[in-house]
Amino acid sequence: MALSNNDSRVLGNPSGEKKHYTIGEFAMINRMSARMLRHYDKINLINPQTVLANGYRYYTSDQIPMISLIKTYQNCGFTLAEIASLLNANDATIRTMAKTKQQQLAQQDIKQDQANTLLLDLLGEGTAPLPDDNVVSVTRQPERHLFSESVPVREGEIDVAFDHLYGVLEHPGIHPTGLSLLLCDLEDENAAYRVAVPVSPGTTLPATLSRVTLPSGDYLSTFHYGDYDRIGAAYDCLLQAAQKQNHQLLMPFIERYLLDSTYTADRNAYITEISVKITP
Repeated sequence: MALSNNDSRVLGNPSGEKKHYTIGEFAMINRMSARMLRHYDKINLINPQTVLANGYRYYTSDQIPMISLIKTYQNCGFTLAEIASLLNANDATIRTMAKTKQQQLAQQDIKQDQANTLLLDLLGEGTAPLPDDNVVSVTRQPERHLFSESVPVREGEIDVAFDHLYGVLEHPGIHPTGLSLLLCDLEDENAAYRVAVPVSPGTTLPATLSRVTLPSGDYLSTFHYGDYDRIGAAYDCLLQAAQKQNHQLLMPFIERYLLDSTYTADRNAYITEISVKITP
C-alpha cells in the first residue's frame, strides 16, 4: 500500500475531536524531544496550533498524523527541506522523490534496511501494516513487580537502555517473568522514559537498578499496531477516552511490547499494548 499525504489510515483522527497538548506532552506521546518540536516550529515544518501571550505552545490531536508522517520521511533518509516539499506534494511527486531516494541509498556503502523498507511503503511495494483502530478498553491488572534502570532516558536512548538493562540482569541470572515495558510520565517536565522488566516478588535487586511496583486495579488500555512513528495516535485515543469518561489517570503510561524487533524485522508487524491506571 502506497503512503500518501491523503492516506486516511495514516492521517485520520478517528474520533474527529481534538485534545490539546503542551509541547512536553506532545513530544512524549510522539517519541520525540521538545527541542526538536521547537526546531520544527522555527523552520515552519509544523507549528503549534495555539501560542498564548505567555509563550506557552499547544498542539492538538489532529497534528499527530503530521508528526508521524514527518518521522516516517526522516527514517526514509529525507532531509528536512525535502520533507517540507513532501508534505505539500501530490502522490505522483511523492513517488518520484521516493524512487530518487531509493536510488541514492543504493549507491551508498552503508546498510539502510529500515529506510529501504519505508521507501517501499511509499512506492506501494511494501507490506501493509495491521489495522490500527485503537479500541480502548478497561482491563483489570494484578500488582506487578519491576526492575528498572535508575536513570530515565530520552527517546533516542531507549534501545540502548534496554540492552543495558538485560545485560545487568544476565550476570546474576535474573530471568524476567514477562515482556519488556517502557514507563512514560506525561507529568514529568523532563519528558523522559524508564525501561523496565517484570520480575518475581522477592528477587534480589542489583545495585544499579531500581525496584518499581505497579499497583493492581483498573487500567485503561489500547493496542498500537505497526512501527513507533505513529504511536502518538494510540496515546491520543487513550487520553480522549479518559477525558470523555471522566477518568483520573495515575501515571505512568506503560508500553508493553508483545511483538517488536526482538521477534520480527517487519516494523509493520509490531504490536504494543499501552495502558495507564485509572483511579476509582
